Amino acid sequence: MMPILSFLIIFALAGAIISFVSGKYSKSIALIFSGLIFVFTLYIVLYFKYGYIGYQYMESYSWINTPYLTANYVLGIDGISLLMLLLTAFLFLVVIIYSWNENHNAPSFFGLIMLEEMGVLGVFLSLDFLLFFIFWELSLVPMFFLIAYWGGKNRNYAAYKFFIYTHVAGVIMLVSVLSIYFYSSASSLDFSAMSAKSAFISPFTQFVIFLGLLFGFGTKMPIVPMHTWLPDAHVEAPTAASAILAGLLLKMGAYGLIRLGAFMLPSGRSAAEPLMLFLGILSIAWGTFAALSQKDLKKMIAYSSISHMGMVLIGIAVWSQIGVMGAVFLMFAHGLVSPLLFMSAGSVHHSYGTRDIPKLGGLAKKTPIIGTILVFASLASLGLPSLISFPAEFSILYALYSSSGFYYAIIPIAILAVTAGYYIWALQRAVFGPYKCKVKAPHDLPLNEFVSMGMLVSLIVLYGILPFLLVNVITSSFIGVL
Repeated sequence: MMPILSFLIIFALAGAIISFVSGKYSKSIALIFSGLIFVFTLYIVLYFKYGYIGYQYMESYSWINTPYLTANYVLGIDGISLLMLLLTAFLFLVVIIYSWNENHNAPSFFGLIMLEEMGVLGVFLSLDFLLFFIFWELSLVPMFFLIAYWGGKNRNYAAYKFFIYTHVAGVIMLVSVLSIYFYSSASSLDFSAMSAKSAFISPFTQFVIFLGLLFGFGTKMPIVPMHTWLPDAHVEAPTAASAILAGLLLKMGAYGLIRLGAFMLPSGRSAAEPLMLFLGILSIAWGTFAALSQKDLKKMIAYSSISHMGMVLIGIAVWSQIGVMGAVFLMFAHGLVSPLLFMSAGSVHHSYGTRDIPKLGGLAKKTPIIGTILVFASLASLGLPSLISFPAEFSILYALYSSSGFYYAIIPIAILAVTAGYYIWALQRAVFGPYKCKVKAPHDLPLNEFVSMGMLVSLIVLYGILPFLLVNVITSSFIGVL
């Protein structure tokens, strides 16, 4: 079989290298290579064997073989990683189109975007932990420079905070997974080999290792109280970096917790279920009420991401078929909705020179397209029926109600009502009412921003109306496991 998954990674690397050295053609090079990755991904989606249990498009090559450590170059996908692959290929293409007018050191900017795509692709395609960890750490480097060079006035502080938090969490994750390898006496760091042997680890040891994974991956999601790096990173990052960070890098944490935590350590996950439920509900509440008090539109959206990832953690904690399906569905949904929100906030800043909600007002009168998309994205984020977040959040809440009863489920449901409140309040002050901005003739969306956000809108509507297109793909990954 053609090593198509390796081709995706090679295309991203080639796009990065050529973009760095191609001068004024860098954005065109990035667009071509990201487009190729998306086309190849569509080919994979088209010929994926839906309903098949196990990994597909497998590639395996010998890499490291010593008496102490065995690791191989192993790639493959199942239904969960297929969705993450589709999200990655689609979102990077959208981000590059949105950033078409970026001219400040464009070769480095687009080269780093493509290098980031390589790292994210590697994380979602790797089936060997050492390979997974290399791509995991690689994905931190381009994001650090995107924030530190193209970010706001406090960009250095935000970039270093992002790097330190996520790198330390990565080290804890590394120690935890190596513990699985050594305690289970697995033949290699291959995910399948470790999964086959991890059941022999004692329940208490599983629980301790799972706590390490929860810390490592939970910081990346992020969940409260390991979340404080996220608002700073989002506020200071350029719009493209915020879209990638919210749309994909947060999903790496949830993906790792499912793949390397819950699948490999069932006794540890079961013992940690009350803690995960508590942290999930705490994250929903903290993110919601923190968002309610924000004046910066971008910072409000950042805190809403913490709330949504808390909902994902609840789906993982419940660990029923509908709960995990809802968690993965919400990962995909948030990966579309949050970039749309950050792009809308970025477009508001481009047109009006501010993101402060009290200084905005009447945007719909001067820039109706920006106002319409901001309203649409907000409604999608709060879970409006017929848009993509609704079936995902409903599935998680139903799973929580089925497993834990009414009193557990009513807490996040009540908090979600507040979510609707802060979005509606922000829209009322920023989009509607009298025009208050100092800019006399703001420009509406330029063509590249309109096209990129229109692409996101189309999928948000499509999968909101036809959620079954995703459900069967996701559930095929854990039939027989749950």
